[in-house]
Amino acid sequence: MMKPLSKVSTLILGIISETPVNPYEITKLLERIHVKDWFSVASSSVYVTMKKLDQKGYISGKNVKEGNMPEKTIYSVTENGKKALSQTLTDFLLNTELDHVKFNIACLMLHHLDKDYAMNVLKKRLSFLKKYENGIKKHYNYEKDEHLIPYPGLTIIRNNIYLTEAEIKITEELIIEVEKDDLWNHFVTKNL
Repeated sequence: MMKPLSKVSTLILGIISETPVNPYEITKLLERIHVKDWFSVASSSVYVTMKKLDQKGYISGKNVKEGNMPEKTIYSVTENGKKALSQTLTDFLLNTELDHVKFNIACLMLHHLDKDYAMNVLKKRLSFLKKYENGIKKHYNYEKDEHLIPYPGLTIIRNNIYLTEAEIKITEELIIEVEKDDLWNHFVTKNL
């Protein structure tokens, strides 16, 4: 099994998997869908990341010339790139770090996974989250342990519980949306 891709690589590879694009089109798309509101991706990172993805054989470029415009390189995903994307999205969804950026990227690119497979992974994620939440709550009983744990420690415990509850809620909502989704092609590049 290959090592999961970085967050930036996963985001860019997901976009390229939807439609052949060049780096400039990716930077414009990231601006249009407001990725910077939850994940900072500099334009220069897009170019550097695409070069690395090309070197790893996850994408391949083809030079094209349209009319009087200068020649540009359009990138497409390779079979190895599709495999790497699928494995990384699965890893992001099942990751125990509760990293909201990884989860956001996985949600944005969820349609790159087979629908039944995506449902299975989301249900595994939900099961993990509920066990994690129960473990926190069982381990720390607020009323009983409040006098034993300093206030900053209790704040951290509450924060972990609240974050886990939010992750549970959104995962449950996502499962409902996926179950009723008949199209299963909601790609971010649809209007590119």
